[in-house]
Amino acid sequence: MNLYVNLWKSPGLMRVVFAQLLARFPYGMMVLALVMHVQHVFHSYAVAGIAMGAETILSAISGPLLGRWVGRYGIHKIFVPTSLISISIFFLIAFTPFAEWWVILLSGILGFAQPPTQSVARTVYPRIIKPELHSGIFALDATSQELIWIIGPVLATFAAAQISTEFAMVLMALIQAIGMLIFLGDKNVRSTVIEKTEKRIGHVMKNRQVLILIVLGSVLVASFAGMEIPTVALLDKSVSGIVVALFSIGSIIGGLTLGHRNHTKWAPSIFFALALAGYSVSLFNPTNPIWLSICWFVGGVAVAPLLGTINAMISVITHDADALEAYGWLATGQLLGYAAAAVSVGFLIDNVSAASGLLVAIGFGLVGLCVSLMSVETMPKLPSAH
Repeated sequence: MNLYVNLWKSPGLMRVVFAQLLARFPYGMMVLALVMHVQHVFHSYAVAGIAMGAETILSAISGPLLGRWVGRYGIHKIFVPTSLISISIFFLIAFTPFAEWWVILLSGILGFAQPPTQSVARTVYPRIIKPELHSGIFALDATSQELIWIIGPVLATFAAAQISTEFAMVLMALIQAIGMLIFLGDKNVRSTVIEKTEKRIGHVMKNRQVLILIVLGSVLVASFAGMEIPTVALLDKSVSGIVVALFSIGSIIGGLTLGHRNHTKWAPSIFFALALAGYSVSLFNPTNPIWLSICWFVGGVAVAPLLGTINAMISVITHDADALEAYGWLATGQLLGYAAAAVSVGFLIDNVSAASGLLVAIGFGLVGLCVSLMSVETMPKLPSAH
């Protein structure tokens, strides 16, 4: 825990962590808030699904592009307009849903205009801490993200149910506005100058290490669909949310206890093996909520440490604009990976059985373990705090 104490004492670091977390918090509310609002207005889950799909696809496209543009034009010249656009669209979706096509269009623009807050934060972190603390800050960053996915859906549901779906949309806009003001006003963010690049988009993918890390991140997030969706299909709706939440709770505990123990090249393989173990044993009693809770907790323990390791390794092998683009491609791969896995899970549940959807989590976990084992020698070694 001395590592995290030292991180806490690093001047200005926790302010950046908190600001980027607050600025990104609405996207933990997004799925439920947007789906509930669109369904409430048009009485159609199909329209809600298309709107959410448009947001996801355009977000996947914009990640690498906005990362490059930040390097070319500067943080503020990209963040100010994208923040204003996304905040405005929250209000437009809330109060001007006069046609289905209009809300779907707005949702797509909302996805494209998401500021690359996390990518920039991960570029700022290494500049304000000592090298030996790098693995710790990326583990802490990955751990803190779980708060978004635990609290966000609960807050979205509460706001929509107790007040209105319009209020849930407005609340996301207000939270993002406050978070962005704090983030862009931070002196460490203001003073960060990112080296421009004239290379073509996608050049960073020629780096074999970056490509492997993007694949690892993609299959890890894809495995989440094989855990979450079958859980909802297998269990009563009243308990499925709690069971899935234990996955995130396990991730938080794993991030705090194991996240900084990633300075060997074997770290990705070890964490993938732990996740795969949790996924695999779920098949023994998939309809028992207590058993699934244990399985998902065990699998979740590996998530934050693994994501932290992937991000820390990208930080080590890239810098400035290349790092921003690499983080953008990482986010794109994760979004597309989850979407592809969700389609596979849905097909298996509809045509085989609810429990068969769990095979998707196991399959992607196995792919991640195999890729990480085959690429051990190509992975960078992270600085150790010990």
